[in-house]
Amino acid sequence: MHHVVALVLLGALASGCPAAPPPPPPPEAGAFPPPEERARIDAAVAPVLEGAWVSGLVVGLADSRGPRVYAYGTLDGDSVVELGSATEVFTGLLLADAVERGLVALDDPVCRFLPPEVAFPEEVTLRHLVTHTAGLPRRPDNFAPTDLTNPYVDYTVEKLHEYLGRFRPETPPGETFAVSNLGIALLAQVLAPDYEATLRERILEPLGMPHTGIAVEGLAQGHDGDLVEVGAWDFGAFAGAGGLRSSTNDLLALLGANLGYLASPLDPVLAATRMPQTERAAFGWQLMEDGSTLWRTGQTGGCRSFLALDPVAGLGVVVLSDTSSDVVDQIGRVALGQQEAVELRPTVELSTYLLDLWVGRYRLERGLYLEVEREEDHLVLISPDEPPARLYAASPIDFYVRVSDLQLTFKDDALVLHRPDGDQTARRARR
Repeated sequence: MHHVVALVLLGALASGCPAAPPPPPPPEAGAFPPPEERARIDAAVAPVLEGAWVSGLVVGLADSRGPRVYAYGTLDGDSVVELGSATEVFTGLLLADAVERGLVALDDPVCRFLPPEVAFPEEVTLRHLVTHTAGLPRRPDNFAPTDLTNPYVDYTVEKLHEYLGRFRPETPPGETFAVSNLGIALLAQVLAPDYEATLRERILEPLGMPHTGIAVEGLAQGHDGDLVEVGAWDFGAFAGAGGLRSSTNDLLALLGANLGYLASPLDPVLAATRMPQTERAAFGWQLMEDGSTLWRTGQTGGCRSFLALDPVAGLGVVVLSDTSSDVVDQIGRVALGQQEAVELRPTVELSTYLLDLWVGRYRLERGLYLEVEREEDHLVLISPDEPPARLYAASPIDFYVRVSDLQLTFKDDALVLHRPDGDQTARRARR
């Protein structure tokens, strides 16, 4: 659907960054799919399936040799799963398309597109939203789901506007990168109040993606990190930040178009989305540590997604799972050639006596609390506005969850949360 070309119509979007290099020449002819590739992917997935980390998983790759799909467990290349925050890639495409059509400019103030009664800061622009530099939080403070198994279903546009009218950035927009699902949801509302219809007309149909959308038939049954079946999520006003569903074969069409292996009428739009706007973000994509590979992940209560484009190697990777587990990201990195094997955290069995030592309430800042409860032979972490998460023991004091990269260490009077952006201590309030 597209040849990699220098960006002309959207050249102003590049912010001085060079265009992606053309893909390398095709490799010498050989067996297809490559047997060594299949063996590498199989070896990465085998311990994940054996350890019951996922129910089903699909790995798709696209390069100059063509697309191929490796399916495991309950899924295949046409299985439709929830994309979660990987939806942002498509909202980025809508923004690039709107700029090309002359409907918006990147430095337009967001308030220009909001109802006059919504007193949103004038200094926040569309560019700030798409690059996660607007200063908006991940979620608004009036996000209070009544059903944690479907947390976004009752968050309306009216609630969104109520929050936006009160929002004031703590730091000047454009200075700080902080991932905000709220910011992408707002961007989608500005670009396409009827998100699915606009996306289908401008992006999905031109790219040949019939099994992508919000209302898509054949959605796979999702599972939480313990392989318990869970319901799908409905995203309400957050549709443009997490509401899409898609299949591996559809997403391979998107990746192939981006890499120039398929001709597309959206060449300039696709090229615009790949152009870095900051050191961390492009349009809907984020940049990996190497500074050139574009990627985005997503997660709902029952699914996990991974998308990546390596323009230097001319390689695209998609990994979809019907299980909410961050191990999917590791498999994606293995497929990219950035990681040799999946590293699974160990699990040990503890007596109920040891588990009961950590049961209690733990106080976070701002008066928020975490609850740790025991359910038969394991602990459960209950966080504000989050579904309960099973804790797996790596040692008598160290635990982790399978739905994210969160790890925990218990102390006599506290619980320490370990995240990539730093540690946080919650003091024990009661047993």
